[in-house]
Amino acid sequence: MNRTIAADPFTISVSDAEIEDLKHRLAMTRFPNEPDGNEGWDYGTNLSYMERLVEYWRDDYDWRAAETRLNRFDHYRATISGDDLGLPDEDHQIHFIYERGSGKNPRPLILTHGWPSTFAEFEHVIEPLAHPERFGGREEDAFDVIVPSLLGFGFSSKPRQPLGPAAIAELWHCLMTRVLGYDRYCAQAGDWGSYVTSRLALQHGDQIDAIHLTMLPLRPSVSDGAAPVTAEEAEWISNMRGWWAQEEGYRVIQGTKPMALAFAVTDSPAGLAGWLADKYYRLGDTEKSHPFQGMDARFPFDTILTQFSIYWFTGTINSANTLYKAGPMERSDKLKPGQRVTVPTAYSEYPMDVLPKTPESWGSRCYDIRRWRYMDKGGHFAALEEPDLFTRDVQDAFREMLG
Repeated sequence: MNRTIAADPFTISVSDAEIEDLKHRLAMTRFPNEPDGNEGWDYGTNLSYMERLVEYWRDDYDWRAAETRLNRFDHYRATISGDDLGLPDEDHQIHFIYERGSGKNPRPLILTHGWPSTFAEFEHVIEPLAHPERFGGREEDAFDVIVPSLLGFGFSSKPRQPLGPAAIAELWHCLMTRVLGYDRYCAQAGDWGSYVTSRLALQHGDQIDAIHLTMLPLRPSVSDGAAPVTAEEAEWISNMRGWWAQEEGYRVIQGTKPMALAFAVTDSPAGLAGWLADKYYRLGDTEKSHPFQGMDARFPFDTILTQFSIYWFTGTINSANTLYKAGPMERSDKLKPGQRVTVPTAYSEYPMDVLPKTPESWGSRCYDIRRWRYMDKGGHFAALEEPDLFTRDVQDAFREMLG
């Protein structure tokens, strides 16, 4: 069915001058010294990796090819007033891809990315989810696929005052119901997208059929009559705290003084890439016995540089980073005593090199878990790393939950 929507068509278009400016800045890169022993990125992003990445970005990466590839989808920008939703009085431009699914009644599905990702994380799953019959699947599994750029990311606008996931959830619900006209819909996400999707389920559960997550962000109250923490849960909490003690430097900076970092990563493309690449190395399912071979295999330069280029050309790295300050200020991960997501929930945990497996009992404290899977491969950027596996898992999950 053709659907008239309250949004303007949008085409990604970066000027030749912006591309030349990027190449000039890359040519002027000043590389830092590197301490001995950083082959395993123990001090952060490896120098030999960055030297190769910068050279490729400057001399070989083809943004025009990426632009053409992304523009094969139908892009839109919708203007949504925060004041209409009980948010600060500001108009927000929400960029999104809208791929209408095959068949007579595809389910609407909104996919939300996280940090340091972009909407392009879902590039290779949009068509299989919308048109499964073209990829060996069943037409009855088709979705209308909606892929927005998070507020402050990519081609969405930068808010004057950063908004957290609960506020963004209100924008998403407005996008799905008022702009696109759906009465009910499904949602899938990871990372910061999982916060937004969890808040959607909490705030608008009467219109959400089911959700699928690759990260469980909500934190339950373990007092006031809640079940005691089990031994397995206590060990997991301890292990997670140990992991974050080694890995949360970026989160502390972005969650406290993001402007102190902003000048470097906004002015220098090498600085931007060095800051973000470390997270792909740490959180991706990368083989880590060599300084860069595992990264090259999991995230080829053309793939990762499309992500970095979107941040660069839109100048959104700081507005994206400040989500780490807005989220905790909003306390969007905290559940009140007795509060729980009652929307049917599927959870799929993709292995990351050092993260301990989440106990299913912990997830059930916060969500109505209907399906729980530990995946064999893939990492934090599941749709980007393992698109075929991700697509099948999402299809299977919603089919099992909704029939």
